[in-house]
Amino acid sequence: MSIGSVGRAVLAWGVNHCGQLGDGTRGERPAPLALHDVGADVVAVAAGSHHTLALTREGTVLAWGANHYGQLGDGTREDRHRPVPVQGLTGVTAVAAGGGHSVALLRDGTVRTWGANDWGQLGDGTRHDHHVPVPVPGLHEVVSVAAGGGHNLALLKDGTVRTWGSNNRGQLGDGSKDERRTPVAVRDLGDVTAVSGGGYFSVALLRDGTVRAWGTNHWCQLGDGTNQERRTPVPVRDLAGVTALEAGWHHTLAVLGDGTVRAWGNNHCGQLGLDPDHDPAGPVTVPRIQHVHRVTAGYRHNLAVLEPQGQDGPHQCLTWGLAPDDRAAPTGGPAHLDLTGGRPGPRVHSLSAGWAHTVALVGHAPATTGH
Repeated sequence: MSIGSVGRAVLAWGVNHCGQLGDGTRGERPAPLALHDVGADVVAVAAGSHHTLALTREGTVLAWGANHYGQLGDGTREDRHRPVPVQGLTGVTAVAAGGGHSVALLRDGTVRTWGANDWGQLGDGTRHDHHVPVPVPGLHEVVSVAAGGGHNLALLKDGTVRTWGSNNRGQLGDGSKDERRTPVAVRDLGDVTAVSGGGYFSVALLRDGTVRAWGTNHWCQLGDGTNQERRTPVPVRDLAGVTALEAGWHHTLAVLGDGTVRAWGNNHCGQLGLDPDHDPAGPVTVPRIQHVHRVTAGYRHNLAVLEPQGQDGPHQCLTWGLAPDDRAAPTGGPAHLDLTGGRPGPRVHSLSAGWAHTVALVGHAPATTGH
């Protein structure tokens, strides 16, 4: 299928044993493949550990991949190799996918969740899995959501953050290690503009361009120069001027105002853009990368979208770490990824990395919800 024939397309590649690529098979794809039955109406995508979500222009959600916990929200526990509608969801403006659960932000500022709930990550006060979306009580005026391995974050309009779910490493930031089945406030945090959830830790971007982190720190993923676990937020050292950030499973990426990228945490597969024998305790500059527009971080791999050259130019995409098909060695630095299929390059509207797969929304037409 030509990208140009539909104006916009969803591409997927990597591991596919649960159908998380949505192409109707369980075969690995080492290169991006355009999905035939989804794309024209999609405005954003999100990759979980082994499942994928797509938000449509109408405010509904499609899902595919692993469904053992009901994380596809179609009322079953059957894996789906092609996209299926999430039941009972309308008015959605953003989605996030976690380890075995999913999150949706609605236009009215409330939140819905579905899937695994063994740590209370659905926020409904129980530990019962739900195969269709349920409301998270007590959450209002939410402006963005993020999903970690077994926990979630919600950024409120007033710049404060609520968290819920697994807290065995202090990833909820409330000063305890107690599981929370309903949202709690993160302590000692300033005016926040963005949040992201890692495997067992969380990060927040403050309005002044600095970053706070909390939770597990075994791989120095909090960037504070130590490997000590933190139950409340601590500043990431030597970091300012951040405009965007995203947490992977054991590492974090931050985009700076000058278009460069800083990374910290686990580097065993070159996730920080360095040779794997380097193990820094704080943020480092990812080499040979600049003019970055957005980033996404997976379990062991990352991608960055560069600003287009010229008003109508295409986006270029760089990748580094361990390739999602588990067959390539760490690059030790960024390499170009072709999202064009040999055609004139499109714009990348949305990009998300899962455990070992990646999904991208590309096209020439603007991807707006109209909300």
